[in-house]
Amino acid sequence: MFKHTVEKLLAGDVICQTAFADEYEYLQSEANRLKVDEFLQQLERSLTHFETADAFYCTYNSVDDSNRKKISELFSSMRSHFRPLVEWLDMLLQATGSDAPLRAKDSIKFTSLLEAFEHDQTLAEQLRRLTNMVPFKTSRVELRDQLGTVFQRLEEMGYLVRHAQGSNSYYATARFDLIYLLIEFLNDSEKLELPEIQPEDPQAELLL
Repeated sequence: MFKHTVEKLLAGDVICQTAFADEYEYLQSEANRLKVDEFLQQLERSLTHFETADAFYCTYNSVDDSNRKKISELFSSMRSHFRPLVEWLDMLLQATGSDAPLRAKDSIKFTSLLEAFEHDQTLAEQLRRLTNMVPFKTSRVELRDQLGTVFQRLEEMGYLVRHAQGSNSYYATARFDLIYLLIEFLNDSEKLELPEIQPEDPQAELLL
């Protein structure tokens, strides 16, 4: 399990109870966490615990010329998905009538959301616009297909996990919580050399 856990961390996965139950359980042991962290330290990285979502991910210990380009590319890629993801989360709040954003372990049901979209023309139009944007872009025109594409892409990207194989109910993973953290990080201008941001020396540890 050590090997699988380290490989997922180095691949940029966020290990939480809903997304990677076995690896999450492995990291509940302090001895295992220390073992993983000691290995990552040799690569100048660390095992970081995201307390709010009870999740684990890998961070660089520092930013220098050897990794600055890779980190910048990572954040640029993630920022390109921010707008459609935030728009989706806003639509979800409207559809469910909730006043709290989607968090790790929250449950959402496809059929219930579809019914909400079918009975609200504004939401249906917002969904149509959303599915013209990457990563949710599709040529499908039926509302069910458009919403299905959004769920499929969120599952592929690791934001949603099915309750069971073939189920239309999903659990949110800690990736949603990490989005909120990263948005705060970027809004605080953490001086990383990113497009449209004037750089200085980075001060905070960064997501791998």
